[in-house]
Amino acid sequence: MNRPSDPPKPRVQSIGSLVGQLISRRGYAQIAATDRFHEAIAAAVGKDLAAEVTVGKLNRGVLKVFAKDSVTIQELTFQKRSIIKQIGKQVPDAKISDIRFAVLTRS
Repeated sequence: MNRPSDPPKPRVQSIGSLVGQLISRRGYAQIAATDRFHEAIAAAVGKDLAAEVTVGKLNRGVLKVFAKDSVTIQELTFQKRSIIKQIGKQVPDAKISDIRFAVLTRS
């Protein structure tokens, strides 16, 4: 039985829990997911076209993808269904329903 004068017991956490917290705080999970999305896009459209693409955030099943110019966006739009299908195969837990393309602006 704990008495008021007893020192509090230290809270013990599993190492897996600590590693999970570290990964989420540092953003490593987001980096890994972005890499997997980019690989899936490259598998669907080819490495040359994928080199012109930067993957953005996934929000409510919609993946934001940035391209260097509007010509690249047009080509990606033609291949949108196959890109979504490829991402569904390679990253099934992402549950992507749509992709939105935008031109990458540099300031």
